[in-house]
Amino acid sequence: MNHFEKYESYIPFDLLVPQNFLLATLALTSVVLIRYLALTTCFYVAFYRKSWPWAKSRQIYPTLPDKKIQLFEIKWSVISSGIFGLGGVLLGILWQTGWARFYLPLDEYGWGYLLLSGFILSLLHDFYFYVTHRALHIPWLYRRFHAVHHASLQPSPWASFSFHPVESIIEALPLPLILLFLPLHPLVLLVYLTLMTLSAIVNHLGFELLPRGSARHPLGKWLISGTHHSGHHRYYKYNFGLFYTIWDHLLGTQHPAYEAQFMKNTGETDQST
Repeated sequence: MNHFEKYESYIPFDLLVPQNFLLATLALTSVVLIRYLALTTCFYVAFYRKSWPWAKSRQIYPTLPDKKIQLFEIKWSVISSGIFGLGGVLLGILWQTGWARFYLPLDEYGWGYLLLSGFILSLLHDFYFYVTHRALHIPWLYRRFHAVHHASLQPSPWASFSFHPVESIIEALPLPLILLFLPLHPLVLLVYLTLMTLSAIVNHLGFELLPRGSARHPLGKWLISGTHHSGHHRYYKYNFGLFYTIWDHLLGTQHPAYEAQFMKNTGETDQST
């Protein structure tokens, strides 16, 4: 475990040296891009190249996205990966210069906090995303920036990083901002980033993966699902959350037909009738 408690395990050289900065940006961009391609390919093969009854019964769209829109999504996702890689290096500079509140001893804040900190990060990130996402739907901003993502009316899993560069910058900002005040172990951040990529892929997959009854479950109803996010791509003015439906519920932007649509996509019968 000592490996995860050493600064050099995460930042092996001075990021303020120009050539090191460039090398780190290329390396992190490669990591982000390879992770995106590897994870998305797994889901693409499993759901778009294979035909199995369970998947067909969970398909959200009448027809799956065609090759043209998938290539469009991949193009913008590659560009976004470069911006996310640069954002990771800038976060490293914040750490190197003492601004980011990373800590290295795994038990510095206790094991309970180590496990809970990722959830706290997700709540803060979700709030940031909701606010900025609503702002990107202001007509002027939408036309110039957010329309790239919404070109995918029926997104494929490749759409998870498909953003205009300005939106990618907005997407890259919350983690450095949150790390200015939230103590976090870098290992937690690495796990969080992988789970965040998985979440984005699943929410754009075009198939509903959550169990039946989740949309009405006391806990499940607070989680974003593929059905929930597909409703945003379809209706625009609803379902703005990233991980959770908290702010959609509180601020009245949850689509009123979400539960019914979720039940339809999971083959659930309405027990109340």
